[in-house]
Amino acid sequence: MSLSTYDAFMKFKSRLELSDTEQKDASKRQKDVRDTIDADFHIDTSFLTGSYGRNTKTKPLKDVDIFFVLGANEAHRRNEAPAKVLDAFKATLEKAYGANKVDKDGDNRRCVTVEFDSAVPTAAEDGKVLSVDAVPAFKSGGAYEIPDRHLGQWIKTDPSIHKNKATAKNKQMGGTWVPLVKMLKAWNRSQGKPIKPSFLIEVMAHDLVQPTFTSYPDEIRRFFGAAQDAVSQDWPDPAGYGPPVSDQMTPAKIDIARAALRQADMQAAKAQRLETQGKQGEALKTWRGVLGDYFPLR
Repeated sequence: MSLSTYDAFMKFKSRLELSDTEQKDASKRQKDVRDTIDADFHIDTSFLTGSYGRNTKTKPLKDVDIFFVLGANEAHRRNEAPAKVLDAFKATLEKAYGANKVDKDGDNRRCVTVEFDSAVPTAAEDGKVLSVDAVPAFKSGGAYEIPDRHLGQWIKTDPSIHKNKATAKNKQMGGTWVPLVKMLKAWNRSQGKPIKPSFLIEVMAHDLVQPTFTSYPDEIRRFFGAAQDAVSQDWPDPAGYGPPVSDQMTPAKIDIARAALRQADMQAAKAQRLETQGKQGEALKTWRGVLGDYFPLR
């Protein structure tokens, strides 16, 4: 007997939560990366940030972000080109992990990535941390400055504001907003990431998702509909610093994202129609086609 749609989405929600094994592995991996950077640089403090720090990270566990706040002995690096600082981090991490595991494309914008495992089928990804991002940073007043390789500039940001806004929004939505964002990110990843960066989904969902929460299927479909127009807008950094979060979305990428959102909207409507027709198994298969392999069929 097929799951009800409600039970399927509850199981999907649970599957997107990080397991104890993943939490422990993340702790070990990020400690190892911290120790490696600490050996070559004077670091005032380091802390987890990004979607992992905001609890909006989805499986597989990639891109666990660590901010490394450089100390006074490293102040000269602030006057260097952003690419030079990133390359210095890269050289240190390559010594520990090997060139084939570190920032292989060499074009990461604001971080250096250490890859621990290659992408593998979903079942084998559980319990693993696939990559960690090391982000050089300098304290700047009450915020931070980080290097941007593409812009050739140091840009201002404040991860604590991002986290506080996400926490407040989740509270406003009765604890449903964070799981919803994870589901939308699962869609984005399963479709080849038509929206980049994934943080843009969070920023859009902060405005597009409003009380009162109805159900995950309805809210997901409502987002797909609203985002088709919204994805073409400029979406500023929620902290009020730096370039727009949407600055990677060129006109060509916007067209791709709109097409993906339109297709997702149509398939979600189909899934809901199949459910009303009593074709529950087909409805769940359609939802899986939209949201990816973590969505359960039974």
